[in-house]
Amino acid sequence: MGGEILNPVKSKTKRQTNIELLRIFSMLMVLVIHYNVGTNGQTTHEMVMSEPLRFVGIASLKSLSFICVNCFIIISGYFGIRWKWKSLCNYLFQIAFWGGMIHIIAVSLGMTNFSIKHLADNMLLFLVHGNWFFVSYLALYMLAPIMNAYIEKVETRQLGCMVLAFYSFQTLFGWIFKNCVEFSQGLTFVSFMGLYLLGAYLKRSDLKCFGWKSSRDLAMYVGIGAICVIISMISNYIGFEKDIYSYISPLQILQTIYLFLFFKKIHVRSKYDELILFFSTSAFAALLMHSWDGVQMYGCGLHWIDSNLPLPFLWTMLYICTFFITACCLDKIRIMAWKRIELIAERILALNTI
Repeated sequence: MGGEILNPVKSKTKRQTNIELLRIFSMLMVLVIHYNVGTNGQTTHEMVMSEPLRFVGIASLKSLSFICVNCFIIISGYFGIRWKWKSLCNYLFQIAFWGGMIHIIAVSLGMTNFSIKHLADNMLLFLVHGNWFFVSYLALYMLAPIMNAYIEKVETRQLGCMVLAFYSFQTLFGWIFKNCVEFSQGLTFVSFMGLYLLGAYLKRSDLKCFGWKSSRDLAMYVGIGAICVIISMISNYIGFEKDIYSYISPLQILQTIYLFLFFKKIHVRSKYDELILFFSTSAFAALLMHSWDGVQMYGCGLHWIDSNLPLPFLWTMLYICTFFITACCLDKIRIMAWKRIELIAERILALNTI
């Protein structure tokens, strides 16, 4: 994801391209899950009875993609967020820049009329009217120094106990009984704090279940996903309303762990480093590009494919990849603008020190 705040590996340190590949995969899964929910809707009892194969397809897509956001936060916890004013400003600038650019893109495509008020609202009030992720990650960033101080001082075993206690509480009161609004299906910074601690623990833990071969980690990720499909099918069949899919579901947390461990252990050839970094450093742009006016823009493309093309699923996957690539390329404009702002700021500071 773009900017140091969402890429906590220090710039002077060589990036781990396998983890950068996970950033790319995770953002593609964000696009997939929004397609799946927006186009296919929710699974129901009627779907189990009349269209079981369609149910399995929709549930399987959910199983593979629902851990996308969790992966981003675990990466942040694994590397650790280092608080810097420059990084914070870069994060806010990135969202504001895209808030303005997506409105201009929508106007250019004839999807809406140009409005100064709308443009200003996107660029200045994005923490109020924007995606829930913007505020939740900002809160995590603000609290990161406190969590880092705890992580650095505590022993690995104690950190593991803390993670276990957190997820026991979240599972019981946030996912099962849903009487703790602080968790809100994982759409809050509180859940992000748990994932951040989990990422830090995975970096230090030597548990045998985390030391398996990458192939077994991948099998766990897919296998837990298959279990989710079966549970979802049974619960929908008997009319049980609780949805197994949630950012705070214990099964999705386990999936996140093993998908992260899989990418952590794979080896990526160095010849692909530059290509991977080109997209991973701008991966966050894919979320930004289908926020605000981009929600309609992204949805219109999906709807047109579903209504007009044969084999719509295959065309949709191609559309999602194209959308992601386009967002990353456009984000390079934002990066150039930020570098220019940095240069101007440095010159101003230099003049003030004379």
